Amino acid sequence: MSYQRNQYSRAPAPGGYPPPSAQPAYNPRSGYAPSYDTGYPRVDANPRADANYYPGFAGVMTSPVDPGHRQSPAPPPEVQQLQTYEAPVFRPKTFDQWLNAARDSTSHAKRHGSALPFVWVLVEGKNIPANAIVAGEERRKPLYIARSFYEGGIYIGKAGSHLQLGAAIPYNGREIEVGTYEVLVSALTPIRYSISDAMPGQIPIPETPIVTQEPYDVRELRRLNEIKTVILVDDSSSVRPAMNGSRWADAREALAGITDLAEKYGSDGVDIFFLNSYRVGKELKNGLAVRHLFDSVDPEGQTPIGQKLSEIFEIYFPRIENRNSEHKPITLVVITDGVPTDDPKSVIINAARRLDHAAVPQHLFGIQFAQIGDEEDATEALRELDDDLEHEHGIRDMVDTTPCHPNDPQFTTGTIVKILLGSINKILDSVPAGPYPRGGPRY
Repeated sequence: MSYQRNQYSRAPAPGGYPPPSAQPAYNPRSGYAPSYDTGYPRVDANPRADANYYPGFAGVMTSPVDPGHRQSPAPPPEVQQLQTYEAPVFRPKTFDQWLNAARDSTSHAKRHGSALPFVWVLVEGKNIPANAIVAGEERRKPLYIARSFYEGGIYIGKAGSHLQLGAAIPYNGREIEVGTYEVLVSALTPIRYSISDAMPGQIPIPETPIVTQEPYDVRELRRLNEIKTVILVDDSSSVRPAMNGSRWADAREALAGITDLAEKYGSDGVDIFFLNSYRVGKELKNGLAVRHLFDSVDPEGQTPIGQKLSEIFEIYFPRIENRNSEHKPITLVVITDGVPTDDPKSVIINAARRLDHAAVPQHLFGIQFAQIGDEEDATEALRELDDDLEHEHGIRDMVDTTPCHPNDPQFTTGTIVKILLGSINKILDSVPAGPYPRGGPRY
């Protein structure tokens, strides 16, 4: 397949720039800053060219239509009325107009978040955001949804770290490489969902609630700095993209988002280990580092959770076994999609007895198992690690599990945030009211 570099240095297309008065106000539904709305069809200086194109998803141009193909008849007036949500819509006619609008939109989204679950973010080169939407894979690398301006129009394409310039768009049967583009991402502000009434002027379905988004309370996110976060990732053959779709990419992007939060809210970074690979990421504080780490690992092998837990315990237990230790509480999150191929239960029991023998306060160490995928055998195996180990063996309760929920199966940054905040709440519940042993809880 041939590639052609797009030339962004050419002169603006006829039509010039719209006056400031032509810019619509910011629309919270569209998630766009004053420059433009989410869906804008291709507009050309030559009106006849527009007749050979059709708007794709969200009104964005996707591909040319065969001029010989009979066009569908126009919808009846009542349907047209329902399809007209708002106007006017700014349609960039030049690359510079699109670039300025994309910059304004991205800046607004970064400052204020988005009222929608997704937003377009401007990207240069291969600096794809950690919360970009994974749409598939190519050459065993995740693909993301991208769009860019080319030859007078905006085209949906693909982005990925394996592409030479970062993204590519289809044009006249070819793939055109682009180094400046927008990528579709989850809302930049971490979100939780609530129900509110539909706003007037939107789709006319009376008395129907709609889903909106609210950011996590900043105070909650700052609490992530109260713990040391350690992640153990399943890199067995079962998470290969060819075997189970996007699980590897989902874990990668979820952890990239967590490290971005760590940087934003003052955490000392996240440590990442793998079940089979010897590669380790220490004190990672940005999503780019996480993506590079994941890209260096080739998922293969079995699921030796017990063996790897034992190795990690030897690294972190000495930091909290010292009675004069002022180390933060440690939360170990194990992300796995399969049944262990060894015996993690005995490893956990022995570890708990070791901590009990050293009189390590219970709040200083906990394990959180998180299931990625929906295999019932894996769900049952994780539950066995969580159910009543303390009663059966007379040890501390140091394990919790988060199985895949059938109504919310996607593994995201929000999944890990929920797990970590739950861990912090458990830590606070387990800390004595006072006097505190070993100098009290130190976060």
